[in-house]
Amino acid sequence: MAQARSGDRSAFARLVERHYPVLLSSARRMLGDPELSRDAAQEAVLRAMLGLDRLADPARFGAWLVGIGLNVCRSLLGTRARENNSIEWLREESGVRELVALDLDPASQAESSELSAGVRAAVAGLPVGQRAAVALFYLAGLTHAEIAEELATSTGAVKTRLHKARCTLRAPLKDLYEEHIAMTDPTQELIPMRVAELRRTAAPDGEAARHIVFLADDSGKHRLPIWIGESEATSLALILDHVELPRPGVYQFAAALLRATGAELREVRVVELTDSVFFAEAILADGAVVDARPSDALTLALVTGAPIRVARAVLDRAADQRDAWREHYEEAERAPDDARAIADDARRRLAAQAAERAERSRRTG
Repeated sequence: MAQARSGDRSAFARLVERHYPVLLSSARRMLGDPELSRDAAQEAVLRAMLGLDRLADPARFGAWLVGIGLNVCRSLLGTRARENNSIEWLREESGVRELVALDLDPASQAESSELSAGVRAAVAGLPVGQRAAVALFYLAGLTHAEIAEELATSTGAVKTRLHKARCTLRAPLKDLYEEHIAMTDPTQELIPMRVAELRRTAAPDGEAARHIVFLADDSGKHRLPIWIGESEATSLALILDHVELPRPGVYQFAAALLRATGAELREVRVVELTDSVFFAEAILADGAVVDARPSDALTLALVTGAPIRVARAVLDRAADQRDAWREHYEEAERAPDDARAIADDARRRLAAQAAERAERSRRTG
């Protein structure tokens, strides 16, 4: 606590990490909604960080944090005043609520004001749809469902907009983040996993085959199927089956570019699952984060040897969806063709193309 109060963000992160499971479980019991509970827990952590100096008894940090979380849950369960939540109001300077505690000292207030100004400037540069979603979610406190109703769109579209906005904001807010609030994210538990299998379903008449990459952990406890495109599956199969290409493929080219610029892919993360759409990130050695499709990120990880990690929340959400997607999961498990079969098809195409080039060369020679 002494280190956290002195400004050591990593110390605060360790405190939160120690008590976060109890905080999250308390929110889940009160709200009954796993996703809303995570939102409430994150809000509680932010409030605790801003009000750390107000905790009278440092030994009661855990109970204090959970108490903040329960207050957030009560607020979420209450009736929101909707008349002040319009996008037009949020765009006005007076409508943006500063995250500044009233009893902060002048220096801390100035720092928080500078942070808020930087965040507002970055958010203003977002596309209209993303900007509206960010304002309603982070400033007005609306849920995904409420935002979808406000913007006349789907909950999945709202989540996608928020994800894209966070990815867009990382670069302009990187310096602000590191200067003001950088700390280990205690909510993002990452499970080491590997590419275990690649499968291709049988193609019924008039339908295209589907391709599924399976991720698994070493213990065998977790197994995650991710549906990918045909071309991406072919690239992945060629790497899994150690096929040498006549010329570098796009992923080999990307890896060569990283090496040529002195960069390194530190790890790949699958960080979000929204309405059956997975989102991934490529983490570079300097801490830079690049948004990516899972198929691209996983293939690049195999090329470079970078580790693969999956957020616990993604695994939990996939497990929650298993019943709704049971038919697709069972189809994936029964898929007859593996990486070798997909790679063999690619080998035949490559051989045919080589023969065609040779024939053209012979005719023109």
